[in-house]
Amino acid sequence: MSFEHVFSLTVSGVTVGMIYALIALGYTMVYGVLQLINFAHGEVFTVGGYIAASTLIWIGVDASTPLWVKLGYFALALVVSVVVTATLGWLIERVAYRPLRGRSRIIPLLSAIGVSIFLQNLLIVIFGPEPIIMPTAIVPAGFVNVFGARVRILQIIVIAVSLLLMALLTWIVKGTRIGKAMRATSQDREAAEMMGIETNRTISFTFVIGSALAAIGGFIVAMYYGSLQFDTGFLYGLKAFTAAVLGGIGNIPGAVVGSLILGLAENWGVGLTLGLLAWLFVVGLALGLYIQMVHAPRRRIDHIADEFRTPEYEGRLKAVYRLAPVVAVKTLLSERTDALVHVSARHAVQLMAGNLVLFAFAVVFFMNGDVQFSSKWQHVISFAVLMAILMFRPSGILGENIQEKV
Repeated sequence: MSFEHVFSLTVSGVTVGMIYALIALGYTMVYGVLQLINFAHGEVFTVGGYIAASTLIWIGVDASTPLWVKLGYFALALVVSVVVTATLGWLIERVAYRPLRGRSRIIPLLSAIGVSIFLQNLLIVIFGPEPIIMPTAIVPAGFVNVFGARVRILQIIVIAVSLLLMALLTWIVKGTRIGKAMRATSQDREAAEMMGIETNRTISFTFVIGSALAAIGGFIVAMYYGSLQFDTGFLYGLKAFTAAVLGGIGNIPGAVVGSLILGLAENWGVGLTLGLLAWLFVVGLALGLYIQMVHAPRRRIDHIADEFRTPEYEGRLKAVYRLAPVVAVKTLLSERTDALVHVSARHAVQLMAGNLVLFAFAVVFFMNGDVQFSSKWQHVISFAVLMAILMFRPSGILGENIQEKV
């Protein structure tokens, strides 16, 4: 398998990951502020794509349209899509969430699922059950050669636009008054209200900006694949939610990292042979062994109080990790006399189990090096990655909803 093929799969994985990230950011921002999941967010993404495509169809873009006019129509469709979906996000917060605040978490969750079903059927009523087709005249055509691989110009545009939007979102959250209000509301809503922050307006703004990003994601998907169906947002919303959990739900950088990992896992998983995929498990095993033998013992030693810190005690903690099959298992089976040692032993066993799983997969994949997964396994691979993270790091790669000073 050539380097050009691997590079092409990598670019496709990054492109898909960027699309997931635009949707996942909406999930993670709402969770960061309300500690709730907006399961109607996938349908907001679909509405954005439908509005953009139908606007271009209504305008009548074709191959004879001059380039500068196409750019104007493109901007108009984008603005209309963002305005409609931002308004929709505001309505969802006002109707499906605000009246239910303070209730059991399952109640607004069911409300969001109800909104999701309502929006899917509304799209069928307005646009019909058939997929909506994006006018090909508006889609950037052509390829460029990068390291010998043919890369679509549209892929480069998608990655660049996504990075720009993520940088803009980071600036809004970190460098503006409304972003400061969002972080304050996320930390303690009651305290934020006491400090004069209008939390209702802040929460509404969170829904609005998340919906706007989803609209752009829907527009991009409609251009990238050429069409969009009324239930497309369900799968993309599920994938984006998976990416948000993978990176750490409520953590904005985590949503981006999780989305990229998910996009790469899907494309590499069905595009590479098991022999090449086995090397990924080898790299993961090397990283896992480093964490078990070096990183984790250092972190545990830092938790020792100064009055109890002795070379013997430090050596005992190191042995729990480095001799886990014997020392850690024996510690867990014996009577609990030291909380730190017992917690370290349980952690060491988890790390050891993860490394054994990686080793087993590497061996099996090397033994079947010429086999390749079919495209039907793409969704299975992405959710298998999620299950692995939930088993060995439930808080996600970067940790969930990390609080910071306002």
